[in-house]
Amino acid sequence: MRKYFTFLAVFAVKVFSIRVPNLSPPIVCSLNTASKRDYNTKSRSLKSGDKMNGTFSKYVSILLLAAAVGCQPSRAQVVITPSGAYTPGPIPDLSNIAQNYPRVDGSTSTHPLQVLTACKLLNVACIWTERSPFFSTERGIGPDLATSLTETGVIVMNIFHSGTHEAYVNLIQNEIDLILVARLPSVDEVEEAAKAGIVLDAHPIALDAFVFLVHKDNPVPSPTLEEIRNIYAGNITDWAELGGSGQINAYQRDRNSGSQELMEELVMKGTPMVNAPDMIFPSMMGPINAIHDDPLGIGYSVFYYATFMLPDENVKLLEIEGIQPDSETIANRDYPLVTEVYAVVRGNMPPGSSAVMLRDWFLTEAGQETVQESGYVHIR
Repeated sequence: MRKYFTFLAVFAVKVFSIRVPNLSPPIVCSLNTASKRDYNTKSRSLKSGDKMNGTFSKYVSILLLAAAVGCQPSRAQVVITPSGAYTPGPIPDLSNIAQNYPRVDGSTSTHPLQVLTACKLLNVACIWTERSPFFSTERGIGPDLATSLTETGVIVMNIFHSGTHEAYVNLIQNEIDLILVARLPSVDEVEEAAKAGIVLDAHPIALDAFVFLVHKDNPVPSPTLEEIRNIYAGNITDWAELGGSGQINAYQRDRNSGSQELMEELVMKGTPMVNAPDMIFPSMMGPINAIHDDPLGIGYSVFYYATFMLPDENVKLLEIEGIQPDSETIANRDYPLVTEVYAVVRGNMPPGSSAVMLRDWFLTEAGQETVQESGYVHIR
């Protein structure tokens, strides 16, 4: 019977720890790593074609989940409001946010959205900055020259993202008030939050996708997820097995990076990756720069970064299971590896704090327009 309840429960919500607004006390489930991976995988399979996104179905699912895993209302280290379950309140006071702009941080890939948001709320004129022809730099958003030295322009100029893992650590250690990140916290980050007695409150605000990168001359048409998994497990080592030729150079990312956590959760699903320390890059641009000159290479990233921040004419995104990642297939969740971007605050922050108001602003009409203007796919 419990297996039956579990099967039904995972069909509507993506859960590590979950709280739905307006339920008191909140239902919070703390799952171990294996359970987290299992629930995320099964719930994501429904999200790919999610047509029952209503609040009622989520409430039913949460009750089923509680019965399935024996959860009791309690405190946990992560609280996630599923997309579609959040009921926005009054439009946040934008003047309050502007006068007391929160300390922010986040993933490398979310930096343009963070900066564009600050530009909107602080009334600073911002532009896209292009890649340097002389250095390996990323495209980004920043104040134009006329406003870069103004008081508000300096605030925008000083917005720095230290990367996904460091952003979570900074939030937990009260160095930062709000982070924009491309994934939920890792096991290491949850453990650190537990030690500090901190609850991480995450709201999805945009859609992205996990993508695989190859050289533009790679003839392999459309691998399956199982074939990708076998490449990174070391079971497929030559492109000839997939319609190409030559030994595969499978580039990886470092532990706790946003890309690596997504790779292990969405693709490997518990299958160990081949031990290849010489193929691991500590930055997002590493795999793209390597594949630029490597016709036999393969790597992974997120759609937004590879498309908007570090586009490379020598690098292309692979179709997966016959579906090309683009804004349309991400928006309708046809692409099998759609992900969410989260605004995360500490759970003990008051509703009137500028960080919580900024988080809530992302889910307003103006906030979602800014999400779309940045290049992300809006979630509402």
